[in-house]
Amino acid sequence: MQTSVLFGMLLTLLNKKIVTRRYLAEKYEISERTVSRYMDILGASGVPLYTLRGPNGGFTISDDYKVDKAYFTTEEIQTIISALGATNSINNDRINTIIIEKFKGLSSQAKSPEFVIKNDTFIIDSGSWTNPEQLRTKIEIINKGIFSGKSLQIVYIDKYDTKTTRIFDPYAIALKDGTWYVYGFCHMRNNFRLFKMARIKNLKLTDNSFERRESNVYEALKGNFDEIDMIDVEFEFSSIIYEDIVEWLGNDAIIERGMQYVAKATLYYGNALTSKLLSFGSSIRIVSPSYLRNDLLDECQRILRSAVRNGDIKTEQLKIE
Repeated sequence: MQTSVLFGMLLTLLNKKIVTRRYLAEKYEISERTVSRYMDILGASGVPLYTLRGPNGGFTISDDYKVDKAYFTTEEIQTIISALGATNSINNDRINTIIIEKFKGLSSQAKSPEFVIKNDTFIIDSGSWTNPEQLRTKIEIINKGIFSGKSLQIVYIDKYDTKTTRIFDPYAIALKDGTWYVYGFCHMRNNFRLFKMARIKNLKLTDNSFERRESNVYEALKGNFDEIDMIDVEFEFSSIIYEDIVEWLGNDAIIERGMQYVAKATLYYGNALTSKLLSFGSSIRIVSPSYLRNDLLDECQRILRSAVRNGDIKTEQLKIE
């Protein structure tokens, strides 16, 4: 489950009278069955959700329902406003403006610093299962810079493994496609940049104050972060991983061909795609493009060569029957 999608659905329901299952599926690029599961989660968490039958039916929330103003601190509200471009990035500007104004009207109350947002029914936890404090610590420092108007000194490692030390004015934190970003003005590039938090090696708050310049984080979030090519991918997969593929690509991307399931989608080409496909192991077969299939085979060969080189397996054990 993607928390950003769940949050986006709640905001959509709060700002529309009636929302259909198909509308939410298309909006968030998931299956209608997954939409139903998200609606069940919202209902179980105490949101007064109703289903209206008929041709003009759909999901709706009671008019009396309001987001409790005591659920959020001032910093949490500012974080939500900054992150709207990611969690609700496919809304139009008018809807974003409405949502921002609603959150600006909320007052504050202290909550746990371990979570970006935390209340009895809804949580955004920036920490991972394996290293829960890593991102939390970064977000805490970045937030201090945002709300105090102080620049940060960061050590950033780009996709080419080049390490640079920069002075950076933080403007906003965004969560997009499960990845945390920080947006602001980079003094080294003399321009606005969107940095992946996972690539920030070190950061610290400086004593240097900055004045916010005119900028647009929403435009930055519309673009392709790494300027990676997009490719049309087709692959066969077994029923064992059917639900995983649905969660990833949605029902519309899947067809049945004979005794096989086939998925077709336009995806970003790069290491992230290769890693994702390899995670399914022998349960998939790449149909096209052929160079993507070769990428996976090459990576498998590199893994095997490394295992032989390190003495984990012997060459004679590599025979395929």
